[in-house]
Amino acid sequence: MYKFTSKTLVAGLFSVLIFSCQDKKEEQKSYSLSASGEKIILPINDSTSNISPGLQYFEGGKPYLFSANWNTNSLQIYDLENQVLEKELVFEREGDQGIEWNYFHVQSLDSIFLFPPFGNRFAIIDTSGVIQNRIRFELPTGYSTIFPHNSYYVSPPTVIGKELIVKVRGDKRLTEYTQSNLDSMSLEAAINLETGAVRMFPPGFPNDYLSSGSKQLEYSIVNTSGKKFVSFIGDHRLYSTGQNSEAWTVIDAKSQFLDNQMPKIPKDVDSRGMSEYAFSKSRYESLVYDSFRKVFYRFGYPPVVFETDEELRALRTSPSAFVVMVFDKELQLLTETKFEAGTYFPTNFFVGEKGLYLSLSHPNNPEIKEDEMAFELIKLEGN
Repeated sequence: MYKFTSKTLVAGLFSVLIFSCQDKKEEQKSYSLSASGEKIILPINDSTSNISPGLQYFEGGKPYLFSANWNTNSLQIYDLENQVLEKELVFEREGDQGIEWNYFHVQSLDSIFLFPPFGNRFAIIDTSGVIQNRIRFELPTGYSTIFPHNSYYVSPPTVIGKELIVKVRGDKRLTEYTQSNLDSMSLEAAINLETGAVRMFPPGFPNDYLSSGSKQLEYSIVNTSGKKFVSFIGDHRLYSTGQNSEAWTVIDAKSQFLDNQMPKIPKDVDSRGMSEYAFSKSRYESLVYDSFRKVFYRFGYPPVVFETDEELRALRTSPSAFVVMVFDKELQLLTETKFEAGTYFPTNFFVGEKGLYLSLSHPNNPEIKEDEMAFELIKLEGN
């Protein structure tokens, strides 16, 4: 079993005296996260949805937005400076250059990973669209697949040395897991890009995650600056650790808009009950790092009151109100903002040089247009 340590602040009396004025000034600084009115509008063709199944911002001489198009098995590359589609890489589904994929990761313009939704192989391409390499790997018993989804509990893979660090999923049914199972379960695997060899990272689930009952096991993980940062769907806390470390730092990070007690899944839950748990109960989703401002954004969903099954079903495609929390690099909360339903589609976002961009393609947004992907800059400001 791995260790958790509480974060403490240690300061000498001399330091307190010397920097008291500076500390007081820092304590008075307040932050806000708000809509700027500044938008990016990307025209799309008839085969492209205005809600992307996966996005990634990338600086490659100029700012690009990569977008998956599952309808055409293609990867679209948008020039954000000129707000146009610069290139679309369409892939065959069969043959020497064929690949079925759902997720992707741009490590560089010469190294783009394409991941099938299942299986034990992925491909590497460049912006010519030609498959340069295919990597085969085998996960150990207890794990079903790697899961580098680009819009659902976003956990960007990263390359460290010769290894691809990537999120994994277990192979049991949700209600079959016990805390004992989680105590030995890794959150990520490291896949050697030369040999395909796999090593698992130390276990990462909290040792009390299922203490109150069954929960969804989804999580979002960020690798940056030699550390891992993790947010779980059913846990108010945030976690951080060094690469390959078993000692986790735990930070209380509750949103004021979510329930104090995170919901659990009833033992006799049916499909309707699972939908209610997944779409109307308090939950956290993606944890996202902003390398420009050195902050983290954590998305969360407050509980929703609904009256009919139709209203519950509508939450699948018309997301409810959501929260964006902002934490500094030490995971201290700077601010949080609740965005009411009907304007933004919260799982379509990216972080650019100016800040966080949220999709305006919510189905209930009266300004929505079918022939464009539109994003609004949400600015973080401090005073």
